[in-house]
Amino acid sequence: MTQREIDIADMQCWVFRLAQKKWNLSPSQCADLFENHRLLEYISDCYDILHVSGYQRAVEELKEILRVDGVEV
Repeated sequence: MTQREIDIADMQCWVFRLAQKKWNLSPSQCADLFENHRLLEYISDCYDILHVSGYQRAVEELKEILRVDGVEV
């Protein structure tokens, strides 16, 4: 793994955990949301912008994606 891949994976883990806690979801519920709505891919694709905005802002971005997809968390 490159350092960039490690950094992206680290952000994905932290954002997943923050989202799970903020949205009051079990790990499996949160994993289903992330998988069904391709949120890990979004973090990876938009890493350059997301990582400078901070993890809390990334969670808000994901919430907006889910809202557009018709999911309220």
